Amino acid sequence: MRATLNVIAAVMATSLLSGCGGGGSKDQINSLPGSGQPAPAIAEAYQGIWLSSAYGQVLVVDDNSVQYYRYTSDYCVLQDSFDDLSTAELTRSVALNNTEDALEWFVGTGTREFHAPTKMLEKVEQVPASCAGEPLTVASDLTNQELFALYSQIMAEYYVDFNRMNADWAALTYAQETQVTANNVTLYEAIYQTLLPLADSHNSWSAADGTIIKAYTKPVHTTHLIEEYALANGLSFPLEHSELNNAIVANIESYIDTALAQEVNTILSYATSDIAQDQSEQITWFAINNIGYLRIDAMHNYSTAEADSDDLTQTTSNLSNLNEALDEALTDLAATDGLMIDIRYNGGGNDYISLAIASRFTESEFLAYKKFARDGADVTATQSSYIAPSQYVNYTGKPVALLVSNDTASAAETFSLSMQQLPHVTLIGEPTHGIFSDILQWVLPGEHELGLSNEVYLSPDDVWYEGVGVPVDVEVPFFPQSDRSGGVDSAIETALEVLQ
Repeated sequence: MRATLNVIAAVMATSLLSGCGGGGSKDQINSLPGSGQPAPAIAEAYQGIWLSSAYGQVLVVDDNSVQYYRYTSDYCVLQDSFDDLSTAELTRSVALNNTEDALEWFVGTGTREFHAPTKMLEKVEQVPASCAGEPLTVASDLTNQELFALYSQIMAEYYVDFNRMNADWAALTYAQETQVTANNVTLYEAIYQTLLPLADSHNSWSAADGTIIKAYTKPVHTTHLIEEYALANGLSFPLEHSELNNAIVANIESYIDTALAQEVNTILSYATSDIAQDQSEQITWFAINNIGYLRIDAMHNYSTAEADSDDLTQTTSNLSNLNEALDEALTDLAATDGLMIDIRYNGGGNDYISLAIASRFTESEFLAYKKFARDGADVTATQSSYIAPSQYVNYTGKPVALLVSNDTASAAETFSLSMQQLPHVTLIGEPTHGIFSDILQWVLPGEHELGLSNEVYLSPDDVWYEGVGVPVDVEVPFFPQSDRSGGVDSAIETALEVLQ
């Protein structure tokens, strides 16, 4: 495990699944509008206690402030507190339903006019029993054993499905809890050993000291590159701790960087037109004779708003900049006879971005996917996500090839699942990574963060691709060594054949 932690700290910063981790990915963002100056009181209809049992959320709203908690049976942790709020500020994040007994939570899902499925917080008479006393805060001083107990209960009560990997969570945590001491390494080891059997890349522990603990669903592209380096240099794979030193780690990072640069150069070598890129440098497009190429590397980070802006400002900027970039790209590619969309490097982001992109490729509304969340021993009501034709520049009536890989993850898989429903779209590459749920994020005492899956995404015909990924129509490996050395991209070559 120590070798694994070292590799994660030193090498996995280059991981192509970076979109699945921290801020901007499918995280359920722990933020309401920031505190303002003294303002009018919050309207009485919004005051009270609002709860989502499936997501472990509690909002306590009084006449001018909000306290935001997450809770389990035995623990309650204050996530954030907002003072001097007005109704106008509060309603940038939530909306009161017609019967005034539930709040619709928009944070992280888009705008009111365009959004992915939201979640509801119901009005209740009292806070959960665990929140009735003094809640924990980020500043609370817990021992490592207490932190492990808190972590164990959060996972036990909210993780989406232990049965998928036949994991006995009680047995896993019981086997590790006695190993945890005041030494942080023992805590990290225990967390890793319990996450490993779940094989879910959306589960992660981000420690205050910068250590990231994660057990991937599948090997990713960087894993294969590390394996290539290890085998070519007489090292074992997986790498042993005894084999690692600063020089070896630096060489591995250099090998990965060189390989990725080779791949980019190979892709760009196919261009027969000028190569264009949006201001975020996440969308690239060009023509290959009569076929268009559109590469989308992330489903987030298109916003140019100030970093401390509230969620609505960020999502509005995200959508505006994305739509501007897509308008330009699809206008430039309008005369092509077919289009390949490359999301092989796309580690995810936000579903509303995926839906906005997919809306450019349909002439009629269609059901993209369905979702629900675990709610204790039950589940929430199923929500259906429909995509209607975009009001912006569209690309329809022509064949589309979607290039995907094991590194295509999270919100990029939502996009893949959506595009799979369109008859003129062919999926080429490898099955996607297999992590669909939004990330349920907890901020814990000691400034640690825990992320976990608690939702099920289904295809329109009720297939759950968790752990296996969205299947492809034509299987092609993701830049094997032979492609890099030969200066070819087998996926692009295959797409050109399909689209001609």
